[in-house]
Amino acid sequence: MVLRQFLANQSAHVELREDFLLLHERGEAKACDALYQQLIQALPRLDEKSLVDDLQRTRPLVDPNARDVENLVWKYYISVKNELQRRSEQRLARVLGHSEER
Repeated sequence: MVLRQFLANQSAHVELREDFLLLHERGEAKACDALYQQLIQALPRLDEKSLVDDLQRTRPLVDPNARDVENLVWKYYISVKNELQRRSEQRLARVLGHSEER
């Protein structure tokens, strides 16, 4: 039952992300912005696999080195990257803390 719910949540997230990308591609700014807000609010609750999938899915669509704050896909890419970085730093702190205890 738990696995089924996890897969349903993951599937819903993938559908939301793909809808967001489609709306962005079609120039539907208002609808795209609404989905962007939903995606951003969900970032802290996403598992790392979903975050990595989102990063890989959006990476070919943007130039990460070209600051483009008007591009919602670029902003989402950077937000996902920052969330993964934050989690990595927390994991590193935990690992270092555990190794010092030994």
